[in-house]
Amino acid sequence: MNGDTLPAFQAVDDYLDDLLSDAPSPLPAAAAVERDSSWPPSTSGYLICTAAGVVVAIPMNQVADILPASSVEGDKVQADDGETRRSVRVVDLARILADHLHEPAADMLVVLHGWRWALACRSTEEETSRIASADIDWRVARPERRHRPWLGGMCKNGRRAVLDVVALLDMLDRDHRGNPSV
Repeated sequence: MNGDTLPAFQAVDDYLDDLLSDAPSPLPAAAAVERDSSWPPSTSGYLICTAAGVVVAIPMNQVADILPASSVEGDKVQADDGETRRSVRVVDLARILADHLHEPAADMLVVLHGWRWALACRSTEEETSRIASADIDWRVARPERRHRPWLGGMCKNGRRAVLDVVALLDMLDRDHRGNPSV
């Protein structure tokens, strides 16, 4: 190994630190800032999965259903919300996190609140976890994020990315409007 190469763990740490580094732009003194009272979220229950080699925590109050990945038909899955069967669009979470990293195929689909989108990801031995809000380094509020709006924060212990599902859904709806294949 030459002296210019970072160990893999250091490269991942640097990458994750970069994800959290978008500080808000200074506002003019006269501008009144309206804070988002829903940020950071108050939930403590999280679904734990992996994608692109990153451990991800998804707020359980934003999870509508969990399905086996084998139920995917193209880029959609048929999901049952208890009243009707719906066609839900599937997006590979690894492509959102780091499109250039390759990993084994997803083994589960996390249907998100609203029944429009499902995230293809890999399950972990620890399916759910309780994480106190104080144990998360939260990013700035949604409107102030310039990069990676879906990243809500990082757990202080365990290096888990915490998804901001509302921002992720907004991004998916905006970026894939009218696009049948994601």
